Amino acid sequence: MKRQLFIILFLTLLLSCSEKERDFDSLEYSYGDTFSTVYSIKFTENDTVYLREHWNGFEMLGTPKIPKEKTNYFAVLSEGQRNQLTELVRTIDFNEINPEYYQDYEDGSSYQIIIKKDSFKKTVFVHSDSIPQKLERLSKWINEIKNTLKLIETSSQLEYESMNGFMSPPPPPPPMRR
Repeated sequence: MKRQLFIILFLTLLLSCSEKERDFDSLEYSYGDTFSTVYSIKFTENDTVYLREHWNGFEMLGTPKIPKEKTNYFAVLSEGQRNQLTELVRTIDFNEINPEYYQDYEDGSSYQIIIKKDSFKKTVFVHSDSIPQKLERLSKWINEIKNTLKLIETSSQLEYESMNGFMSPPPPPPPMRR
């Protein structure tokens, strides 16, 4: 009897310590809109987030706002934020998502997502109002979470693959004449 109980307890302990399946190895997201921001954010398989603010339109207006442009940051997601991200990613079958959603208009926003897991890699570019709702929810969540993260400036330089072929920040306005 003791032996059976020991085996059951051992198997329960072994199974409870098994590694959980990852939903992704990395998720990169680069976003830009006409008047306010161009940034890239990288979510890792743990709770660390890396962010690069490439351009911030508020600085041009003389009202600098964090995050500062041309600056790198990191932050840590709370358990709740990490769970929300996991659920949003799980609802999207990236095999079914088109690599591009594009409408021909000049202003507005665009973004590019790159998700990697094991040997799977998917790049999705969006500059359109007609996209799958699940993809739009993920984009909206990322934009909202960016504004709530407790960003810590870092000198670490990261490459953001999601910026490749994405967009350049707009040029600065011409100097004002007096």
